[in-house]
Amino acid sequence: MGLLKAPSYVLPLFLLALMALTPVHAAQPSIPINGRYSVLTIKIYIPTTPKWAHDVVLNAAIAWNKAQLWNLQNNPTATLYNFVETDDGTATSIVSFSMPAAVASIAVGWTTYKYAPGSRTSIVSTQTYLTPTVFNDAQGSNATARSYAFWLALHELGRILGLGSILDGKDIMEPRYTPERITQVPNLSTLDLYALHVLAQGSAPTFVTLPDGVQDQFTPVTVFLPST
Repeated sequence: MGLLKAPSYVLPLFLLALMALTPVHAAQPSIPINGRYSVLTIKIYIPTTPKWAHDVVLNAAIAWNKAQLWNLQNNPTATLYNFVETDDGTATSIVSFSMPAAVASIAVGWTTYKYAPGSRTSIVSTQTYLTPTVFNDAQGSNATARSYAFWLALHELGRILGLGSILDGKDIMEPRYTPERITQVPNLSTLDLYALHVLAQGSAPTFVTLPDGVQDQFTPVTVFLPST
């Protein structure tokens, strides 16, 4: 599952090969689910070089962590996932700045799942690939590339957490490319965070739908990162 290519500023960008679409009959917004980790601490390995690329992915992980903490204001009983960086060989979420040969010609981001034996919902580990066309030393001084890299990292870390695609034009889990989205601050949604709460509590439905009366609001991811 990953991000497919389409024309862009420095490389073809993507149009996701969707595995599932938000059902049009739902009165409330829904998001498809790829599975769930049974453990709440997700140990993630991020390559240390290029340093700028490492830091982009780490900031994306921090944003997902802090967004869930922020969501406690609205849901004090929420259960949380937590990314923790590690390089000691215990990681269950591996990130690499490379692409498998089978998808390198079509994808710029790709996350695969290893499920527990006999299960298609219980995630044991993940492998995430991010295109070296962007995640390389030369792009470190390219502001557009860095913005694009952060967007890709946020999207694929959402995949690691089990989230699928939602076609709303606003959410970080929206896979369709427009040049404007890449240069704008990405948004996390109420739906994203509610879905993570459902997954962390132990359920892995095919779709997660917001409860009646809950509005799907969009929050810039910069809210969840330290000021610079």
